[in-house]
Amino acid sequence: MLTRVAIYEGTIEAGREDEFFARVKSELEPMWRKFPQVTAVRVLRTTQADADARPTPMILEMDFPSMAAIEAALKSDILPKAHQATLEVMKLFKGRFYHLVMESTSLTPDSSS
Repeated sequence: MLTRVAIYEGTIEAGREDEFFARVKSELEPMWRKFPQVTAVRVLRTTQADADARPTPMILEMDFPSMAAIEAALKSDILPKAHQATLEVMKLFKGRFYHLVMESTSLTPDSSS
């Protein structure tokens, strides 16, 4: 499985955090869930961070079965719509977002201790 990760590095306009996340939920999440071949979508909202961490209020994770599936999703008609909607929501955000494609391995906890 591959996960396409979007890192939102920066800050949300002070006092507008709830508005930002409400718009993510109502405007962006429905589009993200429509990407072809996406098998899971996770929106992570930072609740606590190390003192020296870069400000990252949100991370988006989208799982796909293969790189070909990611490439197909990026060529789909959903992408330009999702990108435009993201730019609108980002008007409440000062910073940048960028993407990574990650291969993941799930480990079960060791409960022997």
